[in-house]
Amino acid sequence: MQWLLNQPAEVLWLLVGLGCLGVSLVAFEPTIAAIGIAALITAIAAMTVQPVPLQVMIWAVLSIALALVLRGLVPKESQELRPPEEAEVSVAIPPGGEGEVTYEGSYWTARCQISDVAIAAGQTVHVVGRQGNTLIVLPVGGGQTAADEIQPRP
Repeated sequence: MQWLLNQPAEVLWLLVGLGCLGVSLVAFEPTIAAIGIAALITAIAAMTVQPVPLQVMIWAVLSIALALVLRGLVPKESQELRPPEEAEVSVAIPPGGEGEVTYEGSYWTARCQISDVAIAAGQTVHVVGRQGNTLIVLPVGGGQTAADEIQPRP
């Protein structure tokens, strides 16, 4: 341990930087990688900048700046690319009314996004939204409209 403390500042910064980059390879977190990269740059700067408080200030500013940059490079999950999630109707949804669906292992109150469509029990629906504790759904293959209920097809 004493050997480590007797090393020049640039060696210590280099070891800290390589250690942080090693940790970020195991569990990638952009902040850890930013701290490691900042420590490596500070190791280079420590060869000419002697006061340790100034080195720490360089490291802190670089860490914050790089963390902001690296966080911006991490891709975010796009809601548009996700396939519509499906649920199964357990209690029929009347036109303009509410029924019940099984969604992600739980029972939810649901209503159809199209107010004049009825959805029968057992039918699969797409979950398109949520308002409070009520899911907004659309039938997968098309539902039965109120006009269809009045005049059934032959």
